Amino acid sequence: MQIRTGLYLLSGGTYGKLGNAYALKHEEGYILIDSSNPGALETIIDNLTYWGIAENQITHVLLTHGHDDHAGCAAHFQEKGAKVLVGKEDIEMMAQGDFGAESPYTNHVMPPCKADEVFTMDTQLSIGGLTIQVYKMPGHTDGSVIFYVQLENDAILFSGDMFFPDGETGNIASTGWKGDMNYNCARLGESFAKLWKLNLAPTIIVGGHGIPRIGNDAKDSIKIAYKYYLTTNR
Repeated sequence: MQIRTGLYLLSGGTYGKLGNAYALKHEEGYILIDSSNPGALETIIDNLTYWGIAENQITHVLLTHGHDDHAGCAAHFQEKGAKVLVGKEDIEMMAQGDFGAESPYTNHVMPPCKADEVFTMDTQLSIGGLTIQVYKMPGHTDGSVIFYVQLENDAILFSGDMFFPDGETGNIASTGWKGDMNYNCARLGESFAKLWKLNLAPTIIVGGHGIPRIGNDAKDSIKIAYKYYLTTNR
């Protein structure tokens, strides 16, 4: 699905798969923002082929966090030459391919992947003419991040599982799954307070699940999600 010129949804609920994956065009190829679950690889490749994108044109895989429904296909694209980047705190689950022996969620598995680079703090990436702001937003996982990028006239926020727009009209915003043993409600609240103070003005918000929220009022999803956290997650 093409969300706008240069931005594609390759996997997720629309395709009957868990975990949204997006391709973002830059001057030298494409960035994969999250990579869905391991079982979505065929769907991702089919959609890349449909849009005329070769697998080896994926130069980077930027992960909002290390869960298997977001990092599940990262190892495949790394083998094709892409660099994989993720929050430092999530590298262990990716390297071992599961949530660890202490977690009862033994069905959450993926091909192990060792990240090429890690995010240790808020930073800025320059990739193929794009400037991507990376904000550390722990809570859903310790290593969770969000990405904010200007693509021509659109400001795009990749919110991962910190929150995601949903509902028939995009008027709902929910926070992500809380089954990770490292989920931290208090830190998620601190991250929402940080996000609110950043006063970002996205015209497109695309989350780790749910639907894209598009338009000048897309930023309202941040307020809706923060309220959801305050009334539901504390």
